[in-house]
Amino acid sequence: MMKEKDLQETYIERLNTLLPTVDLRKLDQSCNSTKDEYAKAMLKQMHDMFVEVYGTDYLEVGGYGFVELPAVIQARNTGHIGLGIVTLDLESSGEHGGTFFLTPLGVIDQEKRTPAQAKYLSTVYIPYDYWYTVSLERDHHVDFDNVPEKVADLLRTCHGGQPEMKDSLTRADEQGKASIWEPEQPNGPVMK
Repeated sequence: MMKEKDLQETYIERLNTLLPTVDLRKLDQSCNSTKDEYAKAMLKQMHDMFVEVYGTDYLEVGGYGFVELPAVIQARNTGHIGLGIVTLDLESSGEHGGTFFLTPLGVIDQEKRTPAQAKYLSTVYIPYDYWYTVSLERDHHVDFDNVPEKVADLLRTCHGGQPEMKDSLTRADEQGKASIWEPEQPNGPVMK
């Protein structure tokens, strides 16, 4: 089995192979329209790559150190939606360590940005909320009980083979809010 660092490096390498092929303008437009098939396909591809590398989409806090997770990001002020990669420290119960935004200007690392990129992020995204596509044990930093409907719709794409998640999102939709299914099994859903 690969060590945690090897898994992280492998996933980053896979992302670095994928990202140059993404039409970032089309992605941004897709995230913010009813024609969101492209955004769903890209998010699913990033999620599936994570599952291929890690062998699961359920991580226990304390088990992996730092991980990069595919995520949907929504600006609190503008409502703008985009995809990104969030870095979390699983040694410290999921502390957010940074975000890579997939923007029409390119991939922007929130921690290492140019003045033009900083202006774009502050105008379009900051402050923001994020929701990642994998399940984490006991992460209290992200509110999966109150996911905006458009974000939940994007996240649903990553869990098409998990009827429990689909049922949970449908029930939440009927109640006027979406929430993300969390597995009742302590080790997460069974992968077939």
